Amino acid sequence: MEERKWEELNMDILVNVLGRVGMESLLLDVPYVCKSWYKASREPQCWENLIFPTYIKSDDIMEEDSPDRAFAERLAVNYQENLSVTAFLKFIVNRSCGRTTIIKLPNYCTEEALEYVANECPRLKVLHVGDFNMSIEDIIPKFISKWKSLEMMRVGKLHMEEVLPQIGLHCNNLIWLSAPYTYIGKDEASAIVTSLPKLKYLDIHKSISSS
Repeated sequence: MEERKWEELNMDILVNVLGRVGMESLLLDVPYVCKSWYKASREPQCWENLIFPTYIKSDDIMEEDSPDRAFAERLAVNYQENLSVTAFLKFIVNRSCGRTTIIKLPNYCTEEALEYVANECPRLKVLHVGDFNMSIEDIIPKFISKWKSLEMMRVGKLHMEEVLPQIGLHCNNLIWLSAPYTYIGKDEASAIVTSLPKLKYLDIHKSISSS
């Protein structure tokens, strides 16, 4: 019996497989294998889960052995050395054609980048926010109304009393929240209980609580 070649796989099957290989391979390896793989890699279904590296630009990486360094250096070679975080994020998100359900943002996202995600990812269910150069309290309330299907969210340090009511108002399906390094007092604890009644998992490791 003659074995079938990878490039002869049914397109739906190929897309299902390639959608699991990770952003680096999907962007910089898969399209150059053959014409059918290139075509499959451009299908929006391949870009439903967007796990960005923590750092996009190699200049932002301090550790020599960082797993993101090779990806960042390849991006600089294949695209342009001055590729901005915002430009790269828009480029990737655009490939999903609104189908993205999971996104882990890179560090140093701009407000412009987050606004683009809010407008172009209405089906988002999982959001992992990296480090911003601005207050998370100023950013999240502006865009949270766009993500009515959100179920899981990870952010950095935030003032829960200010932000959670907005999240609870628009994200009725939120069941998982991670907010390390956050101060937890009586008002913050009350905000958790009243704003997120469906919450099943709460991660507040390394947080400070009132005595």
